[in-house]
Amino acid sequence: MKARKAFTLVELLVVIAIIAVLMSVLMPALQKARLQATCAVCLGNQRTLAMAYSLYTDDNDGRLVYSLPGWPAIDAWVGWPVAEDGTLMHRGSTDPAGTGGDFATLQDRLRGIRAGELYPYVETTDVYHCPGDRRIMDGTFLGSSLVHRLYRTYSIQFGLNGGYADTPTRMSQIKNPGAVYAFVEEYGFGGCFNCNSGYILNPISRGGSWWSTIAIWHGDVGTLGFVDGHAEKRKWVDERTVDLYYSVFVEPYQPDNPDLRYMFMGYGLKGDQSWVDPG
Repeated sequence: MKARKAFTLVELLVVIAIIAVLMSVLMPALQKARLQATCAVCLGNQRTLAMAYSLYTDDNDGRLVYSLPGWPAIDAWVGWPVAEDGTLMHRGSTDPAGTGGDFATLQDRLRGIRAGELYPYVETTDVYHCPGDRRIMDGTFLGSSLVHRLYRTYSIQFGLNGGYADTPTRMSQIKNPGAVYAFVEEYGFGGCFNCNSGYILNPISRGGSWWSTIAIWHGDVGTLGFVDGHAEKRKWVDERTVDLYYSVFVEPYQPDNPDLRYMFMGYGLKGDQSWVDPG
């Protein structure tokens, strides 16, 4: 009987090396495909929420839904996380252990979403969460306690009916609804509040500063939902926009950042914006 030839050690090492090379080639392509897939789902969520925003306005004589979380959710698009017995779970915490905050569970967060004014238009909590947003499992850089495990990906910008006297409260006050975004992917930390709150830009100084952080869950591409009901992908072109997501030490005052300029152009709360559009 003829003996079977076995792999030599050299041959085995060659096969392993070939597999390693193939994996190094395939992994970036797979990662890119994954980011594109999550972005497609996210864009669909933004379209659904933007359409709900527009329909709510139509059904309420042109009045804009209140842009910040609230409880009771009177005219607020979402409510604070709330326990089954009605206890508000809105306090966040800068302590990694969550000490001093409210330990809101996923069900608490979903109850708050369902209490919002826009929920009847979508009838599912799924569209409030991007699959690329892993905070509900991993928490944030502040910690991984329940305080920091945020579920809701999207916020409505504070510049639209956000409580300040200068914010528009009716659609008729917005000159170009197709250029003003409502929904943005926000990276809330779970500090101060137990959910995303919509403070994307600094509405006080309005001098070229981020306030909260744009989420970077699709590489260098983000999604925005506009007040007229449409949604768009937006490629972030300044590396500081991406860096701000990855590091709290990046300077948020960036008046020469084209991404920041774009966001201010679509901001509802207007003021001295000569730095945005000198022309």
